[in-house]
Amino acid sequence: MIDLNEFRLGTWGVPLSDSHELPECCFRCPYLVTEEYTVCFVADPFYYYCAYSWPDRLTQSHPPCLPPPLAS
Repeated sequence: MIDLNEFRLGTWGVPLSDSHELPECCFRCPYLVTEEYTVCFVADPFYYYCAYSWPDRLTQSHPPCLPPPLAS
């Protein structure tokens, strides 16, 4: 089972073969990124990551997995 809080931190990848465990909202999210590893000991070279917490993210959009921000 995927820990979504840990996944959202952006340091834990989900192999492409386990992508069925990600919530549907992840596939609509601008922060879902893929990376390919070329090392030979990795069984599944493609991984999904959540880039929401990455400092160099390209967008400031609100992710669909979080509640909407409170109006000020």
